[in-house]
Amino acid sequence: MFLLLGGGYFSYQGLKIEIKARVAQILLHYAWHNSLEKGEPVKPWPSFDGSPVLKLEIPKYNISQIVLSSTSGQSLAFGPGFHNETFLPHTNKTTAISSHRDSHGLYIKKLKKGDIIKIQDIDNTWYHYSVDDFTILNVNENNNLSNINGLLLITCYPFDAITSGTPLRFIVTAKKIKL
Repeated sequence: MFLLLGGGYFSYQGLKIEIKARVAQILLHYAWHNSLEKGEPVKPWPSFDGSPVLKLEIPKYNISQIVLSSTSGQSLAFGPGFHNETFLPHTNKTTAISSHRDSHGLYIKKLKKGDIIKIQDIDNTWYHYSVDDFTILNVNENNNLSNINGLLLITCYPFDAITSGTPLRFIVTAKKIKL
């Protein structure tokens, strides 16, 4: 009986996390639509430490994600995060977005040169990018990516690492294009 109760408890805990994650995605998309209507970021729920700033789509892989205004732990738990030290797409400078390699950034390892990435901003303007290059860098070394005028998609590397927190990052570089 004790094993049955214990198993039921842990099953409930696992389902609770899955349910919270699904509800959070619904709230993020709702907040994005409200942000588009108001022309300013709207928090998905009051205690959240970020708000939606962009929408990322990759049609080839059926990816549609709300990009959050921060790369904090809480934001990255719910979706990709915008690096505030970079710039929004309308500036034609570097735009960097990070995702966890084993959740929202799972698709990053599938990208190929020439794949199209679409970014929507809060003014309802779409920007199109074409995947141009791939880089692996060590964050403990002096790296300067600010001279890249385009989109950077960043995730931890290696993709199949057993532990998290490696200093390596896999970076996809995409150049802005006109469609």
